Amino acid sequence: MEFKKFTAGSNDEGRRLDKIIRKMIPESKISSLYSAIRKGLIRVNDKKCDISLKINEGDVISIAAFLITDADKSEENSNFEPQIKFQTVFSNDFIRIINKPYDISVHSENGLASAVEKIYDSEQHEKSLSFKTGPLHRLDRKTTGLLAFSNNLQGAEWFTKAISEKEIQKYYIGICQGRLEKQEYWNDYIVQDQTQSSFYKMKVSLKDTDEKNLASTVCTPLSYGTYKTKPVTLCQFQILTGKKHQIRLQSSFHGIPLLGDTAYGADKVNSFQDLYLHAYKLFIPENNPIGLPGEITADLPENFTKFLKVSLINWDYRLIIK
Repeated sequence: MEFKKFTAGSNDEGRRLDKIIRKMIPESKISSLYSAIRKGLIRVNDKKCDISLKINEGDVISIAAFLITDADKSEENSNFEPQIKFQTVFSNDFIRIINKPYDISVHSENGLASAVEKIYDSEQHEKSLSFKTGPLHRLDRKTTGLLAFSNNLQGAEWFTKAISEKEIQKYYIGICQGRLEKQEYWNDYIVQDQTQSSFYKMKVSLKDTDEKNLASTVCTPLSYGTYKTKPVTLCQFQILTGKKHQIRLQSSFHGIPLLGDTAYGADKVNSFQDLYLHAYKLFIPENNPIGLPGEITADLPENFTKFLKVSLINWDYRLIIK
């Protein structure tokens, strides 16, 4: 029987065999892969092994050729949409941080994650059987700004942990409908709105006390303007948690929805974008182990800058950090 051999790299160190194989042959059913391992059609260092075996760097994984033939054909024949244009703000061996464009989905087939992966594959990175670059946090389709992708396993693990432990501070700016007079601290329990069948929408629960649903945001007014004779406020958002639609929902709940965000009660805008929310700046611990600078900033999209002028918002591009 013909086998194809693959050598594990440092990004595969300590991972279970079945987890690696699922990355290598994602089209196959899990039950089929488990059966192949048990039958010796997938081996490590030319030996039959257990599904849960942990792989070491340098181990040679042998896979029966017929198991990966269909996957190879699928990769050769797959059709990709044209390259999505985006700016890389920072990149090293551990992390790539981009400035996400407006109205681009991150996770959809051939979306932004796929475009970043193609660039990653074209670069000189250490080969890995199981590691693939991917986004380390999320941004909504119509949110622009800073989005981090992993360039290796160490970078992914450190950044994800730093986000969850609130060591990395994330600041957004957004244009809100109405006038916010002073800084506000928002703490709300948010859950999925089960009444919405066609749209994944969140809502504030006044009865929930589950800490995993707590959304915490600090909202600070930066500057004021007018859109169609109505007041608007350019707001700074510091998110202390990372819940889906957190800024959109909490802004609306506290009386200043993002201008144009009709899903959460705002008036529709006749402008360059449907709404304006931008992941503007990251503050990162100094002397971190993956070589990130202390601050990373994403330039405003051209349409955001245009709308600041249209709405007479005079902003000096600085944040109020408190």
